[in-house]
Amino acid sequence: MTMPRPSRWPELVRAAGEEFREHGYDNATLESIGARVGILKGSVYNYVGSKEELLLAVVEQPARALLAELDRLRADTGSSVAVRLRELIRTQVRIFADYHPAAFVYLQHVGKVRSPAFAQFAEMDRRYISAVESLLAEGVANREFSFAGPPPLAARAIVGMLDWMQHWFVPQDPQADAQLADQLFALALGGLFAAGGVHGLATGGRPTVPVRD
Repeated sequence: MTMPRPSRWPELVRAAGEEFREHGYDNATLESIGARVGILKGSVYNYVGSKEELLLAVVEQPARALLAELDRLRADTGSSVAVRLRELIRTQVRIFADYHPAAFVYLQHVGKVRSPAFAQFAEMDRRYISAVESLLAEGVANREFSFAGPPPLAARAIVGMLDWMQHWFVPQDPQADAQLADQLFALALGGLFAAGGVHGLATGGRPTVPVRD
């Protein structure tokens, strides 16, 4: 009896992520991706019909994992906004590590692909930034935070800080990655606490101090 060959799909998706990360989507080929797992280009077509399908497979997992965690944090109304923000940053760094390099392929390439198959990711991005904005607005409303400018500005600053990790972050071990996440959280939280007062001084006005019960 002939046993069926094991699927190479997980290896192929990981190899595609590595190829897209190192060489860019435009320069990657199905042949070079197949070579990473030791199969010919023709065999790759047993799994996908195009390079675009592979890109979709690479980026879908980290995007959905992040949104699932974000929904969980939004439902956690028993914790302070600062605690939920810390968990959001920890989650983001963990997903960067668990889905490396696929998560960074998402940041690099998904916005550039105009295929209808990728339209879902634009909505995912909107949900993500909207959730961060809502979290920060809640922090202002309950006087946990005091910062210059509206919550959307602060949300984009924090998301931008995390997105920039694609240029320098290399996963270590869970403990080191968690420590890094907490260092980033401390930077963000310091700004959310103090930015209002610093802005007042910079513009010649009166400094404000965040009020926290």
